[in-house]
Parts: sequence; structure tokens; C-alpha cells
Amino acid sequence: MVENLFLNLYFLGILAIGYNSFKKIKDSSHFFIANKEAGVFQVTGSLLATVLGSSAILGNVAATYSIGWAGIWLLFCAAFGLFTLLPLLKRFEKFKGYNLPELLGSFYGDEVRILSSFIISIAWIGIVAAQIMGAAQIMEIISNFSYFQSVIISGVVFIIYTILGGQLSIIKTDCFQLIFILLGIVLCFLFLPNIETTYVVPQLINEKFSYIDLLILVLTYSSTFLVGPDIYSRIFCAKDTTVAKKSIIISIIILVPLAFILTKIGIFAAGAYPNLTNGQSPLLHVAANTLPKPISLLLYFGLLSAIISTADTCLLTGSSIFTEIFTKNLKNVKSIKLTRVFIGVFGLFSILVALKLKFILSSLLLALSVYSGALIIPCFAGILGYRFKKSYVLSAIIMGGTIALFGKIYGGSNSNYILILAFCINAIILTVGRKKLLL
Repeated sequence: MVENLFLNLYFLGILAIGYNSFKKIKDSSHFFIANKEAGVFQVTGSLLATVLGSSAILGNVAATYSIGWAGIWLLFCAAFGLFTLLPLLKRFEKFKGYNLPELLGSFYGDEVRILSSFIISIAWIGIVAAQIMGAAQIMEIISNFSYFQSVIISGVVFIIYTILGGQLSIIKTDCFQLIFILLGIVLCFLFLPNIETTYVVPQLINEKFSYIDLLILVLTYSSTFLVGPDIYSRIFCAKDTTVAKKSIIISIIILVPLAFILTKIGIFAAGAYPNLTNGQSPLLHVAANTLPKPISLLLYFGLLSAIISTADTCLLTGSSIFTEIFTKNLKNVKSIKLTRVFIGVFGLFSILVALKLKFILSSLLLALSVYSGALIIPCFAGILGYRFKKSYVLSAIIMGGTIALFGKIYGGSNSNYILILAFCINAIILTVGRKKLLL
């Protein structure tokens, strides 16, 4: 089977790249922030490749299939989050750390760094699991592997690749993977057949997606681009602020039309295949039943590239942040060794979650909701120069994250209001413990 051969060669190529980077890693700076030498092309490619994982692509089309044109908000909110990050870039110039918990620790102390490290690491297991689910769905189509086997194989490849190359391999290969991603999506869009339908004015807010839903998406999704561990890990790899700013602007320019393209594919899928079950991916169904074989194959490998780019970034982010709980900083050889151990541990937990859950977007949004409710406001306020008493920051993080988690588990029509409450409680606690504003 030709698809099996391509899949095997693809995974072998990924592992070869990881091994090649493994030989070039000289110190912690190479492993965690690619020696802070990335230019505009590399940072832009890595930013977009990280954003465009299984949730953004498969999840976007699946959401559109269910809620119509309102599905476009997913990538619109990502672009909005990046746009709001632009004015903050200058504030990172003096920061010499490697990740977001280090930044929080510089604001509020070591206890906050440790607590935020724990929350992000655990939450990011769900995000990595979402990528493994997406890879498994694709592998089921282009190979003879079952879902169980596909989860195991893809998860193991992600783990080995990340252990070997760290950030050095990720930042270098994301640009080439992005080419696969964009080419596959655009060609899928261009090769969609025309379906004669009565024209309906696109409704970005409708009975299935309300203004409250949009607010929740901004709070839990846009906010992770304004204050997000993975996004910051890309920014900290940039040579300077100018490189970071240009990369974000280019990323926004690409994300906006891409949001339209993915949403249009979802609308097509809803019209052409209206009876898909919850377990079926509309995008993969379109690829298998509508597109010419070469185009569908290109799309599959583009999606795999998207998933790998996000999975390895999130796996390294979560594992390196967890390492800091024990080493206090990442600027030593011991941190590299310990991070590699945790990459294996967190990767295995992500595989277990991927086997348990079957819905990509739900896994992603659960993780992001907990993170957002706990850490967005304290981090954003700290970047702006506000300072709070340490005990109040710790209380705000615990209360916000706990309420957000309860809201997602509770579900139902009131879950959105519970998530909003998490942000409000977080902000109120911080306000009570406020110190002076730093300039």
C-alpha cells in the first residue's frame, strides 16, 4: 500500500531530523530556546505551525459542520489574541528566562512559579492528547492501523522526536511543515466541487453559537495567544523584538484568510454529507470521498505536519516547565536530562488520555479553560506592571483554575457563566491584594 510506505518514510524522516538536531545540542539554550537565534522566517513558521494543530484545523471544520459560519471565530480569535500581544513585546526585552512560569516567578515569587508550572504541565497533557487523537484519525485512513495502534505509534514518534531534538529541531522544521500544512488546506479548498444550494447570508452568531459562547472563546482561547506558554516559547526563540513583531504580524495576515478557507470547507461538508456521526471528522470525510487521491494524500500529510508541529511544541513546553519545579531554572545540563525524562512521562499520559477521549476540541478546551481561569489575569497584570501580595496571587490562581475546571465538568447551559465567574473571582482576589503599579 503506497500510503503505508509514505507514512513510514515520513515518520522515519521526522525521527532522522530529531537525531540530527540531537547531535548539535550543546547546552540548555539550544535545547529550550534554539539558542535564541531564530529569524522572521523561522519564528513565523513555528508560530503558525504551533497554532495550526489538530484543534485549529480538524476542530475548526468540525465546529463549522455543527454551528455553521460561526466556526470561523476559532481562528479569528487566535488572530485577535496575537494582535493584542503586539503592544506587550517591548516588555519582554529584559527578560532572560525560557518560559512563562519563570516570567510569573519574576513578578510574584518562587511559590507562584512552582504552582503555575504544575498547572500548565498538567493542563498541557490534554493539548498533546488532542494532537495524538488527530494524528490517529488520519493514520486510520491512510494505513491499516486501528485507532488504538495509531494512538500508540503517533504518540511514541512524538515522544522520541521531542526527546532527541528539543527546541532546536522544532524551530527549524516547523517552517517546512507549515508549507505542507498550507498547501494541503489550500488545495483541498480549491478542489472542492460546486454544490447547487440556495444562497444563505453567513451568520456568525446564531442559535447554536451565541455572544456568550464568543465571549468564552475569547476568554479561554484568544487569551492563550496573549498570554500563552507555547506562544511565548516561540517569542523567546526570536533574535530580538523586531523579529518577534514581524513574525506575529505575518502570522495574523495568514490566519485570517485561512479561517475563511477552513470554515468554507466545513460548510461544504455540512451540505454534501449532512448525516455524519459525532465520531467522524468532516474534513477527513471530505478528503476521502471528494478530493482526487493525490490531493487527499497531500492533505493528510499536511495535517500530520500540523499535528506534529503542535504536539512537539506542547510536549516540550509542558515537560520543561514541570522540570523547573525541581531545578528552579533550566540553565544547566541536568535540566535537559530531566526534561527528557518528563517528555516520556507526559507523552505516555497524553497517550492514555487520547485513548480515553475521542473528541479533539473538548480535550483542548478543557485544558485551556483550566489554564485560562487560573493564570491569564495574574500574568497579564504582571506584564502590565501590576504587583500583588503573594498569598493573594496563589489564592487567585487556585480559585480561578478550580472554578473553571468545575464549569467544564459541570457542562450544560450554565457552564459558560461558571467560566466567566472564574475570571471574575480571580480578578477580585488580585484587586484586594494589589500593591503599587510598576512603571
